[in-house]
Amino acid sequence: MTTIAYLGPEHTNTHVAARKRFGPRATYVHAPTVEDVFRLVEREDANYGVVPIENSLEGAVTHTLDRFIDFKQSPIAIQGEIEQPIHHALILRRGSALSQVRVVYSHPQALAQCRRWLGHILPHVTRRETDSTADAVSYVLRDKPDEGRAAIGRIELAEAHAALKAISIPEQRENKTRFLILGLGSSRRGRQNKTSVLFSLKDRPGALHDALVPFKRNRINLTKIESRPSKRQAWEYLFFIDLEGHVEEPRVKRALKGLETSTTLFKVLGSYPIGR
Repeated sequence: MTTIAYLGPEHTNTHVAARKRFGPRATYVHAPTVEDVFRLVEREDANYGVVPIENSLEGAVTHTLDRFIDFKQSPIAIQGEIEQPIHHALILRRGSALSQVRVVYSHPQALAQCRRWLGHILPHVTRRETDSTADAVSYVLRDKPDEGRAAIGRIELAEAHAALKAISIPEQRENKTRFLILGLGSSRRGRQNKTSVLFSLKDRPGALHDALVPFKRNRINLTKIESRPSKRQAWEYLFFIDLEGHVEEPRVKRALKGLETSTTLFKVLGSYPIGR
């Protein structure tokens, strides 16, 4: 039996993405934090882990990027990715009206993605961040008549509780989230592949430009670049890049070898099929 660790309780976006990839026969274990997902995979308590990495509207999920820094000595590797459309709803108690809502709870990403809708429909409500959309719903379940609590999450979160109802939030068609599949060892090679790399450089003018020249020389497209604090000393940064191609391709090997000669830290996080 395949065991999948995922961020958040049932019916969250990560849970839906995990089930989309692994189906109903897998065993699913929810974890309260991204770090817990990494640890479950590292200890082999789960065969795979699923975590969010990037939203098309709000950008990188920095909590996940930072865990790759924390686990840079770990054998964990990216095995694949899942692209999932995001559909939000406002969840409140049955019998409550929009005009009664005073506080809206949700995960920071969900609040950010619904910023415009909230500003237009509920401009005066207080917005409060929670660890997950499911956690936000727990606040609504504890709602008292005079508190006016609501949450943002998937409609399934409301359907799981008879006391709740959901109001669909008009879709932003390009609201999608990428999720990474984590595991031990290398992944299968697909028809179209992506490689993710973590590295750091000496602090000097032109260092990043020079480090990336091998990709231009080998005609390799970089699809993403992010920087995060290294946590080793102030104002030192690590870089994450995604590139088109598999680490076993000769041109990718040449480019990565050229990059590695410029770095003070270098790790291939995984080569894996591009998600659709």
